[in-house]
Amino acid sequence: MQQWSPGGLGEAKGLQAAVNGAKPMAYKDEYEVARLLIGPEGRSAAASVGGPGAAVTWRLHPPFLRALGMTKKLAIPATIGRPAMWLLSKGRRLRGTALDPFGRAEVRRLERTLVAEYRSTIGRVLDGLTADGLEDAVATAALAMDVRGYEEIKMARGRTVLDQLRDRATDDR
Repeated sequence: MQQWSPGGLGEAKGLQAAVNGAKPMAYKDEYEVARLLIGPEGRSAAASVGGPGAAVTWRLHPPFLRALGMTKKLAIPATIGRPAMWLLSKGRRLRGTALDPFGRAEVRRLERTLVAEYRSTIGRVLDGLTADGLEDAVATAALAMDVRGYEEIKMARGRTVLDQLRDRATDDR
């Protein structure tokens, strides 16, 4: 077999794999949603819909309230919710630690497992990468793009991708 080397098609496919690889590590958790709501992106979105100075109400359905049986979204006026969102956005330093109050949720545990499995599988694929296996390596890297959606949809897609990654990791490459 011919060994893969950078350049041409291989370089372009490697870049694609790197871009896809960022997906499992860029999930939107509660800290990121809070940052987006109070940041320039959120204010710009509100102004484009309601005009400058529009009254904004966030409709949120936090997973922990859903777990407690709440079926409807909460309507929170931005003027009241902004201080809480600011505080929550600062909590991102807790992400992945034992102090992360959201880290025990099933979806967060799955996300961490996906990141670890993705890195491990891609590492094994790249270790034995040849020109003949390039397309399969890119297909493996592209699996990350299938993990999207919110809660139940994300969980189902995430489990499917996790199974596919584990299957590919055991294949002889």
